[in-house]
Amino acid sequence: MWPRWGSVSRAHRFHLEVDGHSVTVQTRHAARETELLVDGKVVGYQRIPTRHRPSAIVLTAELPGDPPKPFAVALHSRGSAEDAPTCALEIAGRRHAMSESPLIRPGTVPPAAGRPALRSARSLLRRTLRRLV
Repeated sequence: MWPRWGSVSRAHRFHLEVDGHSVTVQTRHAARETELLVDGKVVGYQRIPTRHRPSAIVLTAELPGDPPKPFAVALHSRGSAEDAPTCALEIAGRRHAMSESPLIRPGTVPPAAGRPALRSARSLLRRTLRRLV
């Protein structure tokens, strides 16, 4: 059976506004790739090998300004795959929780629960047709 919408996501996005700057953390492929963005520009990236999954990933960067303000973002994964990771930003000795942002565009409707994504149906059809030809 296909997972229900929003139950187990392989990608996450966390966001926080800090001193007039936008800080975003995005994960892809079950948190094997992590990007850190400041004001929409990638300032940090980490790729974790398939077999090694640490419980926490820490990325560091600086907020623009004079002088620049260094900060760190810690992404903590939970014990099981069903649990969503948590993310926190640490700047000037203070820790701020980053809220998770939806990965769909505003105004769009999520796919119906229990139905596979269209891309999955297409790839299944292609594989089946290749076997027949």
